[in-house]
Amino acid sequence: MRPSVLVIYASRHRSTEGVANRIASRIGEHGITVTVSEASSVPELDRIDAVVLGSPVYDQRWLPEAEELARTHVDDLAGLPVRLFSVGTFGDDKPLIGPLMKREPKGIENLCAALQAREYRVFAGVIDRHQWPYLSRLFFHTLGGRLGDNRDWGQIDAWADEIAGALTASGPRGLAVQSSGGVSSSPCSRA
Repeated sequence: MRPSVLVIYASRHRSTEGVANRIASRIGEHGITVTVSEASSVPELDRIDAVVLGSPVYDQRWLPEAEELARTHVDDLAGLPVRLFSVGTFGDDKPLIGPLMKREPKGIENLCAALQAREYRVFAGVIDRHQWPYLSRLFFHTLGGRLGDNRDWGQIDAWADEIAGALTASGPRGLAVQSSGGVSSSPCSRA
């Protein structure tokens, strides 16, 4: 029987939706059944072997619909291998600004603990000029930021491959923990 993964996301400007779809597509390339769902309309979880849940970070928080989904389905999700990801302005691997902006979303440690998440990653997102006021853009550029699509598809693909490899190696519901590094994997990492 083929394992099944549910990739759930919340998204405001479609950047996180793109990351979720990319993760799902890449996992699917490994012969795993993958379903993608918005956090506001999650299907039944009874036939799912693993979950990947992500949200963008705004005002140092996940979007309300992602937090609400986690609270509402905490018992169901805690019984599954869960991996979490955030999409932020910079990610956390930019030399100058990354360490300054690496603060985790408020409540992510509690969410990791409640869901018994296997891993947490932070990926850079898309930064549109029209979404930022002039002074914020100036500060952003001064610290090495770049407008546009900053998503690192290689990092995203590598993580999806890790998830697929762990699931196929361990069998359904066994999602072993593997980490190649390069992206934040705290506070949920259990290496």
